Amino acid sequence: MTDMSIPSATPMQCSNPRSFAPNRRLRQRKAHMSRLQRPKGFGGVIALLVAALLLASCANSSPSKTSHSVASGGVASYALGAGDQFSWILPLENEANYENYNSNVSNGLYRPLYYVGGAGTTGINYPLSIGTAPIYSNGDKTVTIKLRHNYTWSDGQPVTTKDIKFFFQLEAAGAKNGDYAPYLPGRMPTDITSVSYQGSYQFTLHLNHAYNPVWFTGNQLTWIYPLPVQSWDKTCLTCRVGNVASTPSGATKVIDFLYKESGQLSTYATNPLWKNVDGPWELTGYNPTTYHAVFRANPHYTGAGKPKLAGYQIYSFTSATAELDALRSGVVDFGYLPTSDLQLSNYFKTHGYSIKPWKVFYDNIAELGYTGPYRQLVDQLYLRQALQHLVNEPLYLKTTLHGFGMLDYGSAPIYAGSNYVSPQLHHDPYPYSVAAARKLLTSHGWRLSASGPSTCVNPGTGSNQCGAGIKKGAPLTISMMYATPSASLAAQAQAFATAAHAAGITIKLNPQLQSTMYSTAGVCPPGPCNWGIALYGAQEDFGQYVLVPTAGVEFAKGNYWGGGYYNPTEQHLLNAAYDLPGLSRLYQVENYQSKQVAGLWWTVGDYAIAVVNKHLTGWNPLNPYANYMPSRWSLNG
Repeated sequence: MTDMSIPSATPMQCSNPRSFAPNRRLRQRKAHMSRLQRPKGFGGVIALLVAALLLASCANSSPSKTSHSVASGGVASYALGAGDQFSWILPLENEANYENYNSNVSNGLYRPLYYVGGAGTTGINYPLSIGTAPIYSNGDKTVTIKLRHNYTWSDGQPVTTKDIKFFFQLEAAGAKNGDYAPYLPGRMPTDITSVSYQGSYQFTLHLNHAYNPVWFTGNQLTWIYPLPVQSWDKTCLTCRVGNVASTPSGATKVIDFLYKESGQLSTYATNPLWKNVDGPWELTGYNPTTYHAVFRANPHYTGAGKPKLAGYQIYSFTSATAELDALRSGVVDFGYLPTSDLQLSNYFKTHGYSIKPWKVFYDNIAELGYTGPYRQLVDQLYLRQALQHLVNEPLYLKTTLHGFGMLDYGSAPIYAGSNYVSPQLHHDPYPYSVAAARKLLTSHGWRLSASGPSTCVNPGTGSNQCGAGIKKGAPLTISMMYATPSASLAAQAQAFATAAHAAGITIKLNPQLQSTMYSTAGVCPPGPCNWGIALYGAQEDFGQYVLVPTAGVEFAKGNYWGGGYYNPTEQHLLNAAYDLPGLSRLYQVENYQSKQVAGLWWTVGDYAIAVVNKHLTGWNPLNPYANYMPSRWSLNG
């Protein structure tokens, strides 16, 4: 292998924060992350950790430019969004590191059984997957999977069912201990009664009941990663590899050891655990202070999608200003342009850069407080419909996002070409109309006021009355939290409040840090329960673990991040989407959630406005799950 002579990482330059480039997804917003399970002062702890990370990466020096000609194929680089850092290498994510910018890197080192997304396409990318298409039988209670024979580990051993078995052993231990981030009660591995192995390249899952193959393949099988049992089945670095994980207690010790090592950032480039990979890349350099990571093409890679580059690098930045400086100076080939700096578009275009909006298959939901002090109001379908009529998505897209986004009328956005989006979701069931909102209120017992909130004058549960629990004379006032410091989100929240005022609804805006919202939104009690609408402004993701967008995490019975929403009809449709075959069941639940306004559907901002050096090719079309896919890249010139 040719020596790439990649320079050591240098600290990133710090400056005052600005609008971040990509909207970060909210993988942490999971149903089982209830405030009851969080340590006291969770929001404050998160804030302190973030502050410590930012301070640790500040320095006066600027990143050095890497030559494109260090080796055949060249070395490209990309920037993560401001504040994001690749900081978890193990493809079994814990809660603190459950982010796409970690999993997208790790699945270049450790290939998942099923790779998701491609060049502008949603769904499973079978050509890049270790597993062939699963075969369902026995009334969809049995799933048989064959492994491709052309994948090997760096040590020359083939990727086989023994590596699949090792994954299931560790996953079961992680799910039981609450360490494994993707796990939700009732899901993998608890929905599998047993696994049988038919030699080295085939295994069969026996399920606890029939599941929809579309849902189970997309939202369960995508969790599986073959793991190098010959390197990892031990409990310390100097321990001999054995058959430790074959017992539940042993598997717990092994996953605890691997989690501990994955948290040791200072050893990423030297730890032998991370040297045995089956993916197209291997990690060769890492700076635990700046999070600068260096990868080279794996010379032992035998699978599909071999890299064209000799290597690539990842840079992290504490602000959008620092990222833009690195982009202008040529340190990174692939970066971002914040919407607040769109005036720089002509500069980059005239200096040989391409600018492309990165549309991702995420959605954006304003959570409603079904268990808090405003529950009597948001429980009313007519009021939710009125509120949805006041969300002016086309205006937000045009003026606050400058066209960089998608309309979103349900639990999946209008992503072109995706068969996971119901045809009905391409049309707004409640288009912006103050008049329509006013009509809904007056026809349900509210007296409008020109100077303040409407008041209930006809209490009761009849079709023309205010609804259960709403007393006569009650004001129509709702508190709304929204995340700072995004200027575009603040403008959307203000526009929404202004439209609501015109309709007779008083929206009390309450800007909060997103970390604070994590600790105060969700289900009440515990408190403080002083909100009725919570707008995070960052998308809920679909991808490696949740490919099929049923919104079950948000709106299934017992949910936390749906504000406690529960509707028996919706739950029945949701169960059918899980259990009965076909996409039609998915469409039914999407359509029902949309019409019921389970949450307020909100415009989805693009993940980023990508700014890409003219020498870099193969990056477009972009992956809808925010995966850079550097194996597709080439450098010219």
